Formats: sequence, C-alpha cells, structure tokens
Amino acid sequence: MMVRAALEIELIKSATDLFAGDEQSAAEWLNKPAKALNGRKPIDMTNSLAELRQVLDLMGRLQHGVFT
Repeated sequence: MMVRAALEIELIKSATDLFAGDEQSAAEWLNKPAKALNGRKPIDMTNSLAELRQVLDLMGRLQHGVFT
C-alpha cells in the first residue's frame, strides 16, 4: 500500500511538472482516460512500477511533442 502511495505521489508531481505547475490541469489529465494507455486513466496506473513507467514515458513524449 505504501509503494502505491509513493507511485501516486511521483505521478502527481510529474504531471504537475508537465503542466508547468498547474495542479488543476494536471489533476484533470490524470483522471481522464488516455488513448495511449488503452483507455486507462493515468492515475489508475500505479499498481506497479511498470505501469508507472508507461505513464511517465507518455508524459515525456507529450513534453517533447512526440505523439506516437
């Protein structure tokens, strides 16, 4: 349970960074299903480190304008 909470914190921090500190936009994005994640909400992908990496990879691609 503590590991999942730590992963959620990392995800929220990374999303907030992606949205230049805009916590509301980050929260909205985290709670919206993403096609790149097979329709899953990013915030729901904290069951494992592998899932977290998928979301962090997506955020990295978005930050650099790579949408595939």
